[in-house]
Amino acid sequence: MTTMTKTKEPVFTPASSPRAGFPNIPTRIRDTRDAQVPPLVVEPMAEQNQAAVRQSLGELGNKLAEIHRTAAEAWLSQGCYAEALPHLEAAATFGTGDTDYQQQLGFVRYLAGDDVGAINAFNTVLATDAKNSEAWFNLGMVLFGQAQFTEAEDCFRHTCEIEPNDAQTWNNRGVCLWKMSRISDARTCFQQALQIDSNDADAIYNLQNVR
Repeated sequence: MTTMTKTKEPVFTPASSPRAGFPNIPTRIRDTRDAQVPPLVVEPMAEQNQAAVRQSLGELGNKLAEIHRTAAEAWLSQGCYAEALPHLEAAATFGTGDTDYQQQLGFVRYLAGDDVGAINAFNTVLATDAKNSEAWFNLGMVLFGQAQFTEAEDCFRHTCEIEPNDAQTWNNRGVCLWKMSRISDARTCFQQALQIDSNDADAIYNLQNVR
């Protein structure tokens, strides 16, 4: 007769058990009116371990940023801007050292109709990297859409200074100047765009019609 060996049941760790040696975050608010009773008591970490923990947290943040960006890309592939936005916002939060996250966040905010949010994102990039031509260009596009032609022209001017061989930027700057009734300057910009790309249809049309 075959004997059966009773296997051990799997042991699950209770959800309330401490993870990675850190204290659990409470779920019930303690009385904070008494200054002698702090709302959360945390034992200080040994100083020699703090640098290692910070490094681990930085690496974790970078991984989380990439995970959220991947999720955003998946939503965007379906044309779901509203669903992608929270993931891009999280990516920009965790990936603090990478301006690409803010660039992408600004782009999708613009597509979702949030011009103010887009402007904030591009300004965040420029606060870190004042020579970022893509951020200047994108900021100019959003401001132009809001009929802020003086501010938009200034953005495109910065872009031209950083990337002087971009025909689209020269054309857009010319349109801003045209809107500002600076016709001679606008014509110069359209001509500059055509020197860079003689087949630029927008610059050709604008140069023929600027008055």
